[in-house]
Amino acid sequence: MNKIIKLDQKYNLMNKIENKIKYIQKYPKLSEMRTKLQKINNLEKIYMKELGTLKEKTVLLENDLKNKEYELDKMNKDLYSGLIKDIKLLENIKNKETNLEKSKEIVEQDFISNMDEMENLNIKIEKCKIKSEELQQIIKNLDEKIIKKIDEYTYKLNVNLDQIEALRSEINNDELIRYDNIKNKYKNALVKVENNICGGCNVELFMNKISKLDNNEIIECENCGRLMYK
Repeated sequence: MNKIIKLDQKYNLMNKIENKIKYIQKYPKLSEMRTKLQKINNLEKIYMKELGTLKEKTVLLENDLKNKEYELDKMNKDLYSGLIKDIKLLENIKNKETNLEKSKEIVEQDFISNMDEMENLNIKIEKCKIKSEELQQIIKNLDEKIIKKIDEYTYKLNVNLDQIEALRSEINNDELIRYDNIKNKYKNALVKVENNICGGCNVELFMNKISKLDNNEIIECENCGRLMYK
């Protein structure tokens, strides 16, 4: 096989390996997992913030309950101590006690509701942590596989580059310059001719060109300038 053809094949292989490395470096599944992890972590932060707010509110409700219980205990002592003889004053204290009891019940309900919300948030936070750990492990495993794969492709790439240099040293300098110039112009510098048509520009060849190809020569396309072989 003509050495220019071999060289072109090696360059094509080099491009394929480089594209594989680029693809693996930006592996879609890994990006997807990292995006999911970020969302889970952000959600956990939101839940933690909500939990902190509820804790503060719960402390305030707890203090409010203690104050109301203290006030109710004081009113209870005033009502039944026998020291207050004024009926109207006693009725007033009793009314205050009734209103305070109702207010205390509302605070108790809020307190219980807060505790339930805190429990639910703790469950959600725990689920986020478990999911986060799972995703981190998946990402770690993927990272390890990607690094291994990149190392494999990098080795193949270096071997291929050595083979390219070896081939270039064996090719006539004029042929090499012609090939390099065309390769700088076209991604596919060397194309195969099928059915007497250039594989680069799809123009049909003249008979004199076809006869040269039949003799295993590499020629230039008169239309696009690419190198052709059959």
